[in-house]
Amino acid sequence: MELFIVEGESAADALQQVCNVENQHIHPIQGKPMNVFRASEKTIWANERVSAIHRRVVGSPSAHLLPDYVFYDRVILLTDANADGVHAKALLLGIFAEVMPEVIEAGRLFTIRAPQFAVSYAQAPHPVFAYSTDGRDSVIGQLANGGATKVATQHFAGLAGMSAPELTFAFTNPDTRRISQLDASHVAAARSVLS
Repeated sequence: MELFIVEGESAADALQQVCNVENQHIHPIQGKPMNVFRASEKTIWANERVSAIHRRVVGSPSAHLLPDYVFYDRVILLTDANADGVHAKALLLGIFAEVMPEVIEAGRLFTIRAPQFAVSYAQAPHPVFAYSTDGRDSVIGQLANGGATKVATQHFAGLAGMSAPELTFAFTNPDTRRISQLDASHVAAARSVLS
């Protein structure tokens, strides 16, 4: 069972169209997540966004729960591939570190890197994703050297701008997505930036 935590209703609506409803669920967040590294415990627990995420993941108001109480095998932080998305992901990671460290310790917190570009060409049924401008340029160069024709690029402004097949390939299909586990080293990096 997987829970995607995504930025905004439009991204949630787009992803909902391609999720496997039996084992993939979505929790949208509106607005900027709280920076829990700079807040008191009382302020953290009074924040509705923090409480809503906590209720969705563990289903209890208790601040101290064992991993067995977590509803999901994987909680996946999914944000846009831009500076705001990177910042939001760090803030969300902070929420888990401070409010639900058991989820991280149990190895259940993940992220999927969102592509910035799709590069299509005549000889392939599916585009090639690129995760940076340099990556896009590298793909285009490789395709040109390989004799590809009708090469075209598309920039993704956000998840909501991706087509259903692109969303499936990048995020919901376990065989094609780029998923990675988040751990204490990621928390330390987020803390150093946000504290």
